[in-house]
Amino acid sequence: MSITTPKKKLPRLILLGTLILPLLSACNSGPDTSEALSHLSRADTYAEQGQFRSAILEIKNAIQTEPDNVSHIARLGELYLELGANKQAVELLEPWLKDYPQAVALPLARAYVEERKHLSAIETLALANPESSDEKLEASLIEAKAMRLSGDVDGAITAYRDISANYSTSVDAITGLIETHIQQGNARTALGAANDWLASHETTPAVLYLKGLAQYQLDELEPATATLTDAVTQMPASDIFMPLRGKLLSLLSRVLTEQGKITEAQVYSRILAEQTDSGSREQSKAVIAAIQAGNFDEAKTMLRDMRKLDPDNEQLALMLGTLSAGTGELEEGAELLSGNLDPETTPTRFIRASTMAQIDVGEREEALATLERAVKARPNDNDLLAMHGVLALSMPGQEAAGVTSLSKAISNEPDRTRLRIALARHYINNQQTEQALGQLRMAFTAQPADWASTAIYLSLLIDSGETREAEDVRDSLVNGYGNEPQALLLAAIADGRMGNSDFALIRLEQLTVDNPDMQQARLALASLYASTNSPDKAVEQLLAAAVITPEVIGPLQQAGQIYATTHSVEEVQQWLGTVAETHPPLAPNASLLSALIHIQQSDVKHARTILEPMANEDNPIGYRAYGQLLAAESVISAQAEDYSTALAKAAEAIAIQPENVGFALLPARILITQGKNAEALEALQAAAETHNNHVAILMAQADLQMNQQQDQAATELYEQVVLTQPNNVVALNNLAWLLREKNNSRAVELASRASELAPEAPDILDTHGWVLHLGGNHAEAKPIIEKALALAPDNAEIQGHLKAINEAL
Repeated sequence: MSITTPKKKLPRLILLGTLILPLLSACNSGPDTSEALSHLSRADTYAEQGQFRSAILEIKNAIQTEPDNVSHIARLGELYLELGANKQAVELLEPWLKDYPQAVALPLARAYVEERKHLSAIETLALANPESSDEKLEASLIEAKAMRLSGDVDGAITAYRDISANYSTSVDAITGLIETHIQQGNARTALGAANDWLASHETTPAVLYLKGLAQYQLDELEPATATLTDAVTQMPASDIFMPLRGKLLSLLSRVLTEQGKITEAQVYSRILAEQTDSGSREQSKAVIAAIQAGNFDEAKTMLRDMRKLDPDNEQLALMLGTLSAGTGELEEGAELLSGNLDPETTPTRFIRASTMAQIDVGEREEALATLERAVKARPNDNDLLAMHGVLALSMPGQEAAGVTSLSKAISNEPDRTRLRIALARHYINNQQTEQALGQLRMAFTAQPADWASTAIYLSLLIDSGETREAEDVRDSLVNGYGNEPQALLLAAIADGRMGNSDFALIRLEQLTVDNPDMQQARLALASLYASTNSPDKAVEQLLAAAVITPEVIGPLQQAGQIYATTHSVEEVQQWLGTVAETHPPLAPNASLLSALIHIQQSDVKHARTILEPMANEDNPIGYRAYGQLLAAESVISAQAEDYSTALAKAAEAIAIQPENVGFALLPARILITQGKNAEALEALQAAAETHNNHVAILMAQADLQMNQQQDQAATELYEQVVLTQPNNVVALNNLAWLLREKNNSRAVELASRASELAPEAPDILDTHGWVLHLGGNHAEAKPIIEKALALAPDNAEIQGHLKAINEAL
């Protein structure tokens, strides 16, 4: 038999409980939404390849998505610092220091010291609490440079030497030491320090520049020329003229001039001049400045004006396309990028932007074709291989090509653990555990301190019963990284999952004592307490975790969920009030959760009292919760047959959360309840266009058209759903039902898949048995129908089907 979602008949308006999230599960403002994570992932990729303009844009987009997430602000500040944009970093981070010193104090102190404001740097550094090894190194470097700026050169030299002894590979430590020697006037000592370091480490442009500077100060012009030329050739590619490149070219030009090599010097002087004097360069700088300031519309306007003067300039088109795609103008961005892109010659960064834009507008096949040709033209370009591999793995029928590309990229760069993770996830999704473990083992061997991949590795080992290997990994973390809190956290989580609760509790409790602001440790400890029947301790840890990031509602939600398991709704409300009083930073989120409980209890009056003051775009969490309230009020109004109010409330909810598919379905469900099926279908078609043919909307359309006997249209829609979600049981079942007479063999195939996925669902089994019967397979159909009837003995339709099959035998 056919079934809609969830029955053959069209459901009436969905109940309140299916529209809103369960108790305490709404308004999750976790540190990163999927949209923000997408921007940040792109930013990482761009920055890694030296495409800093695009990286800045993506982080800005993440900030626009989550304007109150301080981690995004800190991330942008750190990128500014990497680019030498110290003033911009200061301006960005300063407003956040008072409320979020743990997040911004360290990068802000670095920005101050780079701006030569050593007092502000030390004052700000006092507010930081560096925990990891990298953070402690950063703090030590800031202190050492502040000493040098303050005139304590001897103290700075001692500090830099101590840092180098503890962090022998730190480029910043050795460059700080060399710079300090140069500041002392000890060019010969500086040169010796540079030579000693270069003799045992990989050559680095920053060290080479200082070596060249020391040689120049010692009047060793020929060696200085060789050193500086070497440094220039080793500078990594970047779409922004980095400060070090400018210093290198300026010094090299000066050295060549003093040697009388005027022609050669002019080459480098010309490069510098082009960066400062060219009109087009100035316009490009203005574009970058606009992007850095968040003035994306201004940047796009400038680029469009530049294209009017130079319409054939592919670089301008690609840059405008990247910016347009990154700011939501996907169609323009995709058109500009794909229309001006040659897969064989276009720089990888623009191929990446084009691929992302095409995916966003639903042109995945076109994006894959572009990448396939680009990989063919540049078979050893690891970035292209990675992009092609990841995209191909996500597309049915292309998985083998994806595995091939990722495998080659990994072969070229074995230490790129993120590619191994992507390949491992593919194997995990396909139940190829051994292959997944093989990739994760190699990732762990190469970079055990890549905590993300190590966490996946440990989890898969435990899930697959490889306890001995999991214990070995745990022990290697404890013994090799005993001073790293993240390593100890992973070890404790592994112990907890392997049943070693006592060891896990001891380690996690100590972690929270040694690292009181380590939220992950508190969350893990809370989970362990909850699983060992210590709910009060779990709630205590979750509240402590919530206080660390009071703007994030997740930990408080979890605390409320655990508290609710042993308390009544009224007691939960009282508890939330107590939390708000004892932890004032948590008061806003406590109120939000209280309002959501009122909504779930259909007490929309009290919920509105709480949420109305929060219903503004400056408070995104409260604003979204208000959308939940409107949706609930819409349902209640429809149940009272006040359909005009119901539709108005639904429209308001959609305006607040236009991406919410559940809200998008509300108008159609209300219209169906009124019996206005034609209008409901129009509403669903509009929602499908807005939500890029989301499966839930396609299913609603198909269900409605099927119940209206519009079988051909319903069939086409179910086909789309099955193509996107091959395991969608309802779509498989209903499509089989529609094809039962037109294409019985396909109907049997679809119904068989559905019954394998849902072997205890009587409607699904009935469809399977009936299409077999229609194809003449009566004996095979009978036991299936009998099972369906045993599961639903009062179902008249199944009874009739069994009678017909018995008569046919």
